[in-house]
Amino acid sequence: MSELELYYLATLFRTYTVGLCLGVSSIAMTFYFYVVAKGHTEKSQNVMMHIVYTVLRVGMVLVIVSEITMVIYHYHVNNFIYWTDNPEFLMRLTIFTVIVCNAFAMQYKKISMWLGPVFAGGSWYAYFFFSVWIETESTYLTLIFGYVLWLTIFGLCLALFRVFLTRKQESYLGDGACVKVCE
Repeated sequence: MSELELYYLATLFRTYTVGLCLGVSSIAMTFYFYVVAKGHTEKSQNVMMHIVYTVLRVGMVLVIVSEITMVIYHYHVNNFIYWTDNPEFLMRLTIFTVIVCNAFAMQYKKISMWLGPVFAGGSWYAYFFFSVWIETESTYLTLIFGYVLWLTIFGLCLALFRVFLTRKQESYLGDGACVKVCE
């Protein structure tokens, strides 16, 4: 197999794995906001969310494998130039680190359910952008600024969406829970 064929296979694998994670993350966010609008969670909905998060974790492992294959390919072809002169690669690593840290923080309830979906959804969309975009001709600092701006705009949109969905609830605590026993 030629180097070009290996590159295309590695790129295709990365695109599919990131696409899987982006789709599952979008489903998780949509379902989460459905539950927030409803005001409470049923047992079957909890089971469904556990399935969705399990698929997302499998996808995250596949993304790690896909990034490793890309690093191996670029190390073979470009040696150290890929790491030292590729702000997009560093940005993908930064964003994926945010995704993994946020996943652990959400699982162990160390981050609010207001902020967790912002980091999760916003970061997966940003990661997808940097996975399919070849080169931006930007510096790492510019890309970080754009990422933070994107998360801010994404967070504002999600906050407005949450306010819209919960506008008719009697007792909203911030995570879809009810003060009284929910029916």
